[in-house]
Amino acid sequence: QFLKRFIMSASISEKVIRRLYEITHNYHLGFDAQIEQLLRMGLERFNLDIGILASIHDDIYIVEHCVVPKNIPIRKGVEFTLMNTLCELTYRADGPVALEHIGLHKIHAAHPAYLSGALESYIGIPIKLNGAVYGTLNFSSPRPYERQFLDVDIDALQLMASWIEVEMIRRQ
Repeated sequence: QFLKRFIMSASISEKVIRRLYEITHNYHLGFDAQIEQLLRMGLERFNLDIGILASIHDDIYIVEHCVVPKNIPIRKGVEFTLMNTLCELTYRADGPVALEHIGLHKIHAAHPAYLSGALESYIGIPIKLNGAVYGTLNFSSPRPYERQFLDVDIDALQLMASWIEVEMIRRQ
């Protein structure tokens, strides 16, 4: 059983690393196109509906890049109060947050973002530039996640965030 899980985990990690390499190697497409590809990769990897790279300024959450279904009114430039987003949890945790079914969680089921009825599952990580939180990379869905987030999922998220951080610093 352990060996089977290890092999599956290694295979998933290999696919993520290979796909991330393809995306980052396509620098000629430009940063915006690379971020869109990365968000799409995350949506496929996690089987979720909403992918966002956002910045946070003075408790305001600003969507910088997103891939969302057409029926969801989130676009680049949309702003939210940080406290009304699940990214507030990621910001406070200062690390990855993974919630498969928020409504079943004793504490997070009372969060304003959950109470608004918009999201049921979420995985996110802070994006840091020069030691300070710039924003978050996150993936979510209005439906519960069908399985438990695994360590390999967190690893994939951390790889994506690391590339974004390095690229954003390089671009500065």
